Amino acid sequence: MQWQTSLLPALLVIAVLNSASANAQRVAAPDAGNTLAAGNTPMGDNHVAVWFSKYDAIRRAAQMTPQERQRADNLMSKGLSIVVPGPEKVITGQLLNKLINKNRIAADQMKGLPLYKETEQLHRGYYQYFTTAQALFSDYLRVQNDILARDMNGAVIAGGLMNRKQALSNLDENNKMLDAQLRQEFNIPPYRY
Repeated sequence: MQWQTSLLPALLVIAVLNSASANAQRVAAPDAGNTLAAGNTPMGDNHVAVWFSKYDAIRRAAQMTPQERQRADNLMSKGLSIVVPGPEKVITGQLLNKLINKNRIAADQMKGLPLYKETEQLHRGYYQYFTTAQALFSDYLRVQNDILARDMNGAVIAGGLMNRKQALSNLDENNKMLDAQLRQEFNIPPYRY
């Protein structure tokens, strides 16, 4: 009886997701060969909606809060003061460490999501985004501690940070466009922080 009681809320959630993604079910019927990890039974038609729900939670956890973003923008606008010993350097280091950890966790969680053909490109795009962001913030931290820090090829890291930041921004924009396109195609509500 206990397991039946705990199963009821899960079934209600599945019913709501099925109802909300009725259009997605017609557009994206799953392959007969796709199976759930446990049980080898065919996937329900709501696998894309369930994937998006998990993916949104990962993005939300990795995303800076509006206050963190404002603080980061403020600190980055101060230029060299983030590398000169003092309170701004300490605060910037703490923020960078937090961002490194958030992106590492998000990349690990993306690896744990099932890879479906409908969401594969977006899945890989955000995995790449999180791993690239983690590496970029790690290098910002290295430069903060040693302005002449070098990469494995001997090049000064600071010289490439702006180009890498722009490439990450471009990847983010491409991912967001693909995200919006897939949400429209599968009738998934827009992402909200």
